[in-house]
Amino acid sequence: FFQAEAGIRDSDMWGVNSGDNIYRRNGNTWQHIGGKLKVVAVGNSGVWGVNSNDDIYYMTGTYGDFNTAGTGWVHVAGKLKWISVGDNIVFGVNSGDYIYYRAGITSANPVGTHWVLTNGRLKQIDVSGNAIWGANSANNPYSRTYSC
Repeated sequence: FFQAEAGIRDSDMWGVNSGDNIYRRNGNTWQHIGGKLKVVAVGNSGVWGVNSNDDIYYMTGTYGDFNTAGTGWVHVAGKLKWISVGDNIVFGVNSGDYIYYRAGITSANPVGTHWVLTNGRLKQIDVSGNAIWGANSANNPYSRTYSC
């Protein structure tokens, strides 16, 4: 895989290959998922991804249970080059390395309401618990806690 993302359990694995094909671990095999993504992210807020045009997508039916194939990709407004998923939160960075989080994510509205610009600049970001981790353009590591 070119990029892979693991959830809470070892079986909660999604990945994309160098051709932007999407796969999900299903037992002992890999299930091909329709669509094309360069980055896929999984967490309690579901499965999210970004394609080669930096378009953002959410896999319907995965909020709270990302160990399902979902029912289809939904386009989410905005442009990001990297995305990461946590508990009721999604963070991402755009082509200018600006950091955004998705506000309003709930079980009733799993795609949330809008993107909020936050301080700092990173080229890549990851969410773990109540912390964000990343690397800036000089490849220096960065972390901080968040509350949105």
